[in-house]
Amino acid sequence: MPVPTEGTLPPLSGTPAPAYFRHSEPGFFLKRRRRLSQSLPPRPPAKGCIPVSRIFPWRTPGWHQPRTVSFRAEAPELLQSTQYDPGRPESFFQQCFQQLGHLGHGSYGEVFKVRSKENGHLYAVKRSLLPFRGPKDRVRKLAEVRGHEKVGQHPRCVRLERAWEERGLLYLQMELCGLSLQQHCEAHGTSLPEGQVWSYLRDTLLALAHLHGQGLVHLDIKPANIFLGPRGRCKLGDFGLLVELGSAGASEAQEGDPRYMAPELLQDSYGTAADIFSLGLTILEVACNMELPCGGEGWQQLRQGYLPPEFTSGLSSELCAILAMMLEPDPTLRATARVLLSLPMLKEPRPWSVLWSTAADALSRGWALWQALVSLLYWLYHSLARPANWLQPPAPPATPPCSPHCTFLQDHRLSSNVEDNSFGDLLDLSNTHPAPSEGSLLSFEPRNLLSMFEDSLDPSSPTQPGNS
Repeated sequence: MPVPTEGTLPPLSGTPAPAYFRHSEPGFFLKRRRRLSQSLPPRPPAKGCIPVSRIFPWRTPGWHQPRTVSFRAEAPELLQSTQYDPGRPESFFQQCFQQLGHLGHGSYGEVFKVRSKENGHLYAVKRSLLPFRGPKDRVRKLAEVRGHEKVGQHPRCVRLERAWEERGLLYLQMELCGLSLQQHCEAHGTSLPEGQVWSYLRDTLLALAHLHGQGLVHLDIKPANIFLGPRGRCKLGDFGLLVELGSAGASEAQEGDPRYMAPELLQDSYGTAADIFSLGLTILEVACNMELPCGGEGWQQLRQGYLPPEFTSGLSSELCAILAMMLEPDPTLRATARVLLSLPMLKEPRPWSVLWSTAADALSRGWALWQALVSLLYWLYHSLARPANWLQPPAPPATPPCSPHCTFLQDHRLSSNVEDNSFGDLLDLSNTHPAPSEGSLLSFEPRNLLSMFEDSLDPSSPTQPGNS
């Protein structure tokens, strides 16, 4: 699609308009037809109107009881566990798992880090946000389980342990991975080193080659769906929009994030090349720390094969060549996952990239351990210093209550020209060593009286007591 120049309008589609709209064709553009499956069921028109599922509830077995979800089994089965008691009000998820943290959330569900009470292993459990609104909404949400089962077991794909539905919610128990590539980039703050980019690109291409070899299209490749693992490896997950080419559901495929969308998806042309284009934009984003546009002229230029030189100038010529092959506008000329993996720079993992990933992982773990050690020492110092302070006897107050300031009491050689009537009853400034009265002795501190007496007996004192 050519980029419209300034002052000109983009050309209209060649689809003929209906007869009753032909009079307004020059001033309007044709709207692309949207399928019903591409949008969620409509919400109630007002806050006081309850959903239709509340008026006519969907009465089927398994709505409130935990039942397994699998498209390989003939019929769903009740979940059995030694930790689960059906008589308790808690759900199966609350009784059998211990929540350790919240990993993230999206428009369809939220993910928790949990520990199984049966075997003690760590997992990630994804739970849908809202209950099923009806049979069609249930089928739409269960499509992710079907996608996981079609993908099968692959070292570069997130593994599904089991799935179940309870009280209208869908639960997916998966293997626990690290942060997503999006979270890793946000924590890093800048563009990733090229060694890590090559490693992530090769692992994701291995996952796509496995999917495309089975006739499957992911249709939602983006950094948020690529999860990091140990030793600098990564895995592809979130198969909610997975489509099997040639099946009946391929005509009702849904697009993913528009920032990573391939240009042929606007013409409803779904194929494996769309995943390669989305992966190319993903690598461009993480390698250049660039914010991908959601629309406008920049969105059009990226889909014409244009790479902004102000971002790609710091990349190697090999990586720029790979990005040009993956961002080819024509899907028939775009490189496939198998072709890209056969290239010399992607055929085998580079030793320096593996060493760099291992060193970066070791440095991050060492820095986290050092911070934990410093925090522990800081806590021990304060916990041990406070009891020591409590054991020390309290120091006497510097100035006793109801007494004059210490400077007036300790300095007995005050000049006679100082005029202060506030201490006239206590000190007679006309003499060097006045004789304190009976009332003033109550206000003097014993230490000050003793020092004054010692000074009076000191022969080096300029004024002897006999002279007064």
